[in-house]
Amino acid sequence: MNTTTVIPKAKLASYERWKLDTFDIPIAEASAENPQSCVSAQNPAPSAVTQETESVIQAAKEDGLKQGYEEGYKNGFQEGRSHGHQEGRQQGESEVKAELNQINSVFNNLNEQIQSIEQQIAQDILALAISLTKKMITQALTIHPELILPIVKEAARHLPGSEQRLRLFLNPEDAKIIRQYLSEKSPQESWTIHEDTHQERGGCRLEADGSEIDASLETRWRRALAAIGENNDWIDQ
Repeated sequence: MNTTTVIPKAKLASYERWKLDTFDIPIAEASAENPQSCVSAQNPAPSAVTQETESVIQAAKEDGLKQGYEEGYKNGFQEGRSHGHQEGRQQGESEVKAELNQINSVFNNLNEQIQSIEQQIAQDILALAISLTKKMITQALTIHPELILPIVKEAARHLPGSEQRLRLFLNPEDAKIIRQYLSEKSPQESWTIHEDTHQERGGCRLEADGSEIDASLETRWRRALAAIGENNDWIDQ
């Protein structure tokens, strides 16, 4: 037996299509029933806010550190570059100064060596000139023995009282020349000639009234060399 009852459409005043209701509680109702839950739904959890804040702070720190590192690196690079440039310049100046001092030292030593060489050369030349002069005088007296005449006259001129009786001490060979001169050209000269074998040719010794002049060749040679600051005996030792 079919007991199903069917309601005619005409008898239905209105109808709504059925649909599955949601299990969510309306906000208004939820607010009324549980105010704390509503607040929790509207505001995020404290942990989420803290994480976001920490993320922002961490990002700011990293950005600040990066910025500070770049700025510090830049300033440090400039300062290091300036300091390095100054140190390099000072080191370069020190090295140049050391090189110049070394060069000056070399030149000073070179100048001293040159002066020493020049002095040695000059001394050698002077010694050679003295030796040659000595030989030339010896040869000249040998070739021209009459050169004893101006030597005797010059010595007599410097001897006080030469007008008085003059005594001459000469080498025997030079004595002959003076005697011949006196006999031929100056017979009026009252000179007494004494032969002295110790007297070298080209020299003489004069005496007159207690005065004496040594005009020996060795003495005159020493005087001539003393005038130029040299000391060299006529007879080599």
